[in-house]
Amino acid sequence: MPNDSTFTQTGVAELRREIDTFPAAVTETCKSVARTWAGRVKVDAQARLRAQTKGEGNTAAALQVTEDAPNKQYIVGYGLIRNRPANLPLWLEYGTVRMTARPHMRPAAEAARVGYAREMDTAVVALAQDTFR
Repeated sequence: MPNDSTFTQTGVAELRREIDTFPAAVTETCKSVARTWAGRVKVDAQARLRAQTKGEGNTAAALQVTEDAPNKQYIVGYGLIRNRPANLPLWLEYGTVRMTARPHMRPAAEAARVGYAREMDTAVVALAQDTFR
């Protein structure tokens, strides 16, 4: 008995186009969330540092967010600090034999960890749902 059945599926081309755009959309969504949270870490670290130090605020002002595109990440770090040694942020974070530690980067990053993960997860799930509806 020959098999005379046929199967037709509509919408395959449209679905394929959506699938093809999905990786770029995921990358952009993740970049947006990461950039936002890197900014939050920076602001929190600045506030923590200012609360622990007395001075002109040059060190806190030198905190910046830079994109490391090849590694798909944002880095919260220090630029040049006016009238200060380049190692000052490290000394502040960990202390020295003459100066107690004033941790600000690690606590700021740790404070953001759960919220960042939750927002990243929510954003990617929402993108997938919107894309494949």
